[in-house]
Parts: sequence; structure tokens; C-alpha cells
Amino acid sequence: MAYRYRAKSKEGKIVQGTLEAYSEEQVLQWLRERAYYPIEIEEVREGAVKTLKERLQTFSTIRLKDKAVFFRQLATMLDAGITLGMALDMLAEQTENKRFAEAIREVKTMVDRGISLSAAMATKREFSKLMVAIARAGEEGGVLESSLDRLATFLERQDELRKKIISASTYPAVVMGFALMVVFILVTVIMPRFTSIFMDLDIRLPLPTRIILGFSMWMSHFWYLPVGLVLLLILVIYTMAKNKNTKAKLDAFRLKLPLFGDIWKKSVLARTFRTFAALVQAGVPILSALEMTADVSGNAVVEDAFAQMSDQAKRGMSMGETAKKIKVIPPLAAHMITVGEQTGRLEDMVDKVADWFEFELDEKIKRLTSIIEPVLIVFVGGVVALVVFAVFMPIIGSIQGLLAGA
Repeated sequence: MAYRYRAKSKEGKIVQGTLEAYSEEQVLQWLRERAYYPIEIEEVREGAVKTLKERLQTFSTIRLKDKAVFFRQLATMLDAGITLGMALDMLAEQTENKRFAEAIREVKTMVDRGISLSAAMATKREFSKLMVAIARAGEEGGVLESSLDRLATFLERQDELRKKIISASTYPAVVMGFALMVVFILVTVIMPRFTSIFMDLDIRLPLPTRIILGFSMWMSHFWYLPVGLVLLLILVIYTMAKNKNTKAKLDAFRLKLPLFGDIWKKSVLARTFRTFAALVQAGVPILSALEMTADVSGNAVVEDAFAQMSDQAKRGMSMGETAKKIKVIPPLAAHMITVGEQTGRLEDMVDKVADWFEFELDEKIKRLTSIIEPVLIVFVGGVVALVVFAVFMPIIGSIQGLLAGA
């Protein structure tokens, strides 16, 4: 947001201008740092054209890979002695994503006006709370370059994990989609044609054939009902996910799903523990890291687990001992956390916990792929065999009747 200010200097001179900031308090802080006495501060209302432009830009997505590259290159440039403003300017020019490039330019403008990198990032929705926290910890500890480098590594790992989940779900989805398409064509296109043939031949149909033909006729006329039911189910799930009360139940249900539940659970835990490790390694206090990790977990069950660890840690309790009492956290992970606390290497052990979850996730994905493929093949083959059986039963019966009559 932009703020217009009027202030008075020590010499009594009136100064005025416009400043990009995320709040009025930040503008006040900026003025006080320069020994200016604030007279007036007001938010600048953006024009309709700029507002429309910003709204359109929000529809474009920024890949995790792009953010990882940005932080990696920024860390490299700062380590090489390039000033922060110049580095941001160069990165804005070479960033292909227009929305992200614009965000970097606005951050650069604020940095040039004396605002810290983390405070400037906090004003842009393109940078998450986690990114801001790691950058702030690096600034406060005087190790901004290494903090940004760690942040880049963290984002790269998150991107790899996301790709694993996508690859795990894409193959079964494609095969399942193909199977459903084959079944739909058989039921709505092929079977109704045999219905008219059987009616012309005046053949008495066996019960299985009548059931299948009746179902195919119903589907060919009322196909929109199951489609509408699926869309309604998707809408209900989406609504539940947006409601805080029902989201917890939905998230718990997801973790208990057969086959996919364990994959979902391990992916969430891997991402969450990796987030916590990245925050602690960057110098963020453990309590703050626990609270922030709970906020960004994306799953109500895991969020509650980290909230419990945070509450108990405030009372002086061990993270590992608390983790042992939480069902969603496996005993081995809780034990590794305890060892990390006892040896003073908590962040390293939590990072290893995330590695372990990712390894388990890889194994689960391989097993799921090996199971789903033959199951779907048997399913499609069974449906085709059932249709063929239903079609040929009356034909064979009529042939046998003709032979008997002869």
C-alpha cells in the first residue's frame, strides 16, 4: 500500500512524499528513524486502472521454483558484494513472471527508502509469512545471505515434494479416467444398440442381461444425474474445506482414507517438519517456529499437533515428550525429536525426520502405483467381460433354441 505523509524535520522544515508500506505504523517508524515529526499520514487510494491491473495479476500463479531461484540468486549476489537494491533491480529485470517481477520492484522501491527487506516483503502477498520470518531472522542475526540460501534450499525441497505428489496422483487419475470413459461408452453407446437388436429378434432376455440393458438405457437418458451428483460432492467438499469447523473433520477423514490416506499423511508431515527445521535453522525462536509451522501446515490435524507442542513448550515441557502423546506423529519421529533436544541438535534431527517421511512417501507411492495398475486392469476387463456375457447370453440361448427345434 502507498501512504502520503507530511512531517517536520529538526530544523522545522516541512517534508512530504509518498511511501510504500504495509501499515501506517511502519510509516511512523520510518519517519522516526529519520528524526521527522509526523504531521499527517494518509493512505493513497489507487486509481481504477491500477486496481484492475493488480486484480488481473493475482490470477497468475508464481511457481515455487521461481521463488527458489529468486532467493538463491539474491543470496549469491549479496554474498558477492552487490548491494541489496541493485540485486533486487537485476532480479526484477530477469524474472519472467510479470506478477512476481512487479512484486520484486515494489520491494526494491521500499528498500531504497530505508525499509528492511523482510518488512518490505511482508507487504506483498507473493511472499509468505515463513519467507518473511526467515529473512527477518537473517537480518537480525547478520547472516541474511545464508538465511536466504537456506530458504532457497527449503523451497526447492518443497517443490520436489509437490512434484512427487502430483506424479503419484496423475497416473492413477489418468488410468481411472480412461477406465471410466471405456465403461461410459460401453453403457451409453454400445449396449443401447443391442437393445434394439434384441427387440427386433423378439428374444427372451435372461435377468442379468435385462438388468444391464436397463441400466444402460437409464444412463443414456439420465447421464447428467451421476455427473451432477459428482459435481455436488465436489462442491460439498470444497465448502467443508473452507469452513473451520468442518475442515478439521475433513482433514482427519483424508488421513484415514485407504491407500491414499497414508500418502497424504506422510506428505503433510514431511512438508511441516521441513518447514519447522528451516525456521529454526534460520534462527527463528523455537516457540515462534512452532506457532508459524502450525499456521502453514495446511492440515487441521497436524496444525493441532504443532499447536499442542507449542503450548506445552511454553510451559517448559519437552517437544519430544509431547510428540509421543500425539497420534498423528509416529513414535520414531517423536524419539528423534527427543534425541535432538537432548543433544542440542534439534533442527538437524527435525530435518532428518522430514527426510524419513519423504523416504517413506517415495516407498508408498511406488507401492500404490504397483497396486493400482493391475486393479484397474482387472476392473476394466471385468466390466467388458460382463457386457460381453450379457450380450452373448441371449444370442447363445436363441441359437440353442433353434437347434433344439430343428
